[in-house]
Amino acid sequence: MRLSALILLALSATASAQPFDLSDSGPAADDFEARFLASYGVNAEIEPKLGPDEHALYREIAPLLRDQPRAALVKVENAIGPETNAAFDFLRGNLLYQLKDYAQAESALHEALRKFPSFRRAYRTLGLIQIEQERYDAALATWLKVIELGGGDAQSYGLVAYAHLSQEHYQSALVAYQHARMFRPDSRDFRRGEAQCLLAVGEVKRAAALFDELIAEAPETHDFWLLQANAYLELERFDDAIANLEVVRDLDASTASSLRLLGNLYLRQGNHRLAIDAYTEALAQFGADDLEAALQPLDYLANQGLYDEAGGYLERLRDALPADLPPEVRRRLAVTEAGIAVEQGKPERARTLLEPVVEADPLAGKALLLLARTYQDEKDWPKAAFYLERAQSLPDFQREALIALGRMEVERGDFSTALTHLRKAQSLSASPQLARYIEAIEKAL
Repeated sequence: MRLSALILLALSATASAQPFDLSDSGPAADDFEARFLASYGVNAEIEPKLGPDEHALYREIAPLLRDQPRAALVKVENAIGPETNAAFDFLRGNLLYQLKDYAQAESALHEALRKFPSFRRAYRTLGLIQIEQERYDAALATWLKVIELGGGDAQSYGLVAYAHLSQEHYQSALVAYQHARMFRPDSRDFRRGEAQCLLAVGEVKRAAALFDELIAEAPETHDFWLLQANAYLELERFDDAIANLEVVRDLDASTASSLRLLGNLYLRQGNHRLAIDAYTEALAQFGADDLEAALQPLDYLANQGLYDEAGGYLERLRDALPADLPPEVRRRLAVTEAGIAVEQGKPERARTLLEPVVEADPLAGKALLLLARTYQDEKDWPKAAFYLERAQSLPDFQREALIALGRMEVERGDFSTALTHLRKAQSLSASPQLARYIEAIEKAL
């Protein structure tokens, strides 16, 4: 089995999607409220200065900010106007953000920035809104502006990194996470993000080591085990990958993908029983778009010569499938089952499955090849040739059909005709194995 068949396709970060839930660096963090409420203060050196009347209004509103934001908002909105100090537009935007009215909050913050373009705290709250709404392009530009205005800190670098990670800009995200960790080296979000970036850019050993730290601190977080399993696969530490995936299983956090990966790894070890257990457990999470992945274990089991096991898995798969399968999916399953029947020496069963398939779809190349195989195994050369010639007319199956025709002619003792078919197959796509086979026949002539 090729390594590519074993790789877990789940780095968690996908383009324009949330890479992971922020725990200690976003709005859900324990200290976020305190830090956010502190942003209501006035920094007179770099932000709009308040006049005496404005100071009086601010002092009236300040006691309401923590526990009565709606009452504070009413007072601000009663006082605000087109010429009002930008600080109060910012104050209104912050209150609306606090109340999760993001559209109105953004409008108020843009008004503050129109009046005072270098209003750093307004950019900061605007950036929080954009992160919350997963608008990562806009968020990236906003947080870079915060840094440009002198606001480079753990939050700004961390959210720049998070925005880059969401867009799969792994190297840029890695640099930003390393900056963020200068301010908060123990942040779990920052270390997780850095580890994901290291994994994505090929720094696999460093990623695995960083996940060791995270797992030691939070062994209940199944994502850490899964992501480290990715690192172990890249390092070809397959036993360690199995151990991680079994921990995820014990945490009752396995997905169909992780269970199939576990099955693939067990099959690679030769542990067929555990492989089938994992494959079967994955079927409990079968989804409508999961058919192709759910069929893969059949190929893996068949390639190992485990035809009885493949047949048993197919029966369980059928039980998991919905009753209203499209006709093309039913045909695909019939062809798969027929392939198992052929290998088990059950040609009649295979033909019972395959003949309706080629009747419904005359271009079903794999079904044609399997039908030919059932007749070739019985030395019914004319029928075998009939189906192989039909398959040969299909571009995607031409080479395979030519090789099968060549082998059939060898079996019949017609080496000259066999070479004609095999040389044509080699001209379509050369392979060393086929070249050696042709050479052996040529020597036998």
